[in-house]
Amino acid sequence: MSPRLFLRQLRREARGSRGRMTFFVACLGVGVAAVVAVASLSESLNTAVRREARQLLAADLKVSGRRPLPQELDRALSQMQGVARTDLKEMVTLVARAEDTQPAEGAASSQLVELKVVEGEYPYYGALTLDPPVSLQELLDAESTVVAPDLLARLGLRVGDRLRIGGQEYRIRGTVLAEPDKLSFSLTMGPRVFLSAAGFERTSLETFGSRIGYRALIKVLDSTSAEQLKALAETIEGALPDASYYRVETYAEAQPALRQGIHRVERFLGLVALVSLLVGGIGVAQTVRAWIAGRLDSVAVLKCLGLTPREILGLFLGQALLLGLAGSLAGAGLGLLLPRVVPLLLGDLIPAEAIRPWQSEAVVRGLLLGVGISLLFSLPPLAHLLRIPPVRVLRRDAEPPPMNRWAAALSGAVLVAGVAETATVQSRSLGLGLQFTAG
Repeated sequence: MSPRLFLRQLRREARGSRGRMTFFVACLGVGVAAVVAVASLSESLNTAVRREARQLLAADLKVSGRRPLPQELDRALSQMQGVARTDLKEMVTLVARAEDTQPAEGAASSQLVELKVVEGEYPYYGALTLDPPVSLQELLDAESTVVAPDLLARLGLRVGDRLRIGGQEYRIRGTVLAEPDKLSFSLTMGPRVFLSAAGFERTSLETFGSRIGYRALIKVLDSTSAEQLKALAETIEGALPDASYYRVETYAEAQPALRQGIHRVERFLGLVALVSLLVGGIGVAQTVRAWIAGRLDSVAVLKCLGLTPREILGLFLGQALLLGLAGSLAGAGLGLLLPRVVPLLLGDLIPAEAIRPWQSEAVVRGLLLGVGISLLFSLPPLAHLLRIPPVRVLRRDAEPPPMNRWAAALSGAVLVAGVAETATVQSRSLGLGLQFTAG
């Protein structure tokens, strides 16, 4: 069939089936918009995490464990040039107001807190937001502390009051508003409290059986690639005795819980978007079926004029693919706009600058899935064209013969296989794709 005849037939169908074509495009567009929006949002978040990876770790490398960091780490770092180190200790403990402090009415007398002990410069990357806006080292000494505003509110204290930690009293010198390596939505056991290493030594908290997390933040002063940092981390890990008790990670591996959370949300929302796309595919199938039902006489005439069943199928299938492409393009455009709404709803969790305006991978995935779904759900009703008898031109009551049992089974198998493949692509997991299809 010549392209001119194809375009002429397409214009004729567009004039006679404008409503059905609009419904076809709308059904597919909504599903593609959901797919592109989810893929675009997740890719934007992953890009933001990679871009802010050093800030999320507050260093280039981190060595952590539940045991005190061994001297072998000191020796390994001393042999490296251009390396700076800061030690941290973290634990959960109970703090209370000093006995001579007059609390506000209704305030609690004690509070469970997350204590962080800092020895050295902190952080190496990112911003530690304090009030007053000075460095942490200026506020902390052996007899002072910096706390979260939540703790002041719960205990009825103010900056300048005294706080009892581990049997010793410390004057509150300021408040901490944000930490680079602590996510605002992460699970916490209580407000943050900072102490210096000298201040922590005054307490009786570090004893046998205390649950303390030990961390060493390491900054490489010279510019180093991710591969070089990985090699450096492997060198440090090889120098540690009982390395299984410690974790050495680079900034590229920072916040694994956050990355896993984004991945889980991406898979869940991706499958929800796929459900929307499949529902749109059902709408496509119903639209094509109604479209073919109104074209039985036209198909019979085309057969009488000499067109083969394959040419007729190609004519209508080409029209369905063009409509599928139009619906996919419209849905992709809408899907790129939807993530911009997320910061308006979740501005405290997802800032507007984290959303990238253009995500080529998300658009390509949406277009491929959209066109694939339009083809997958259009083929079964379009196969009905092959069985329309030419004699219908003379006898309007001439009905197509029933579909062969094996052909019907093959059509169903192709449909199920297509759904399984689509689910696998969307979830990026063969097992999850098969479970989705079976469910």
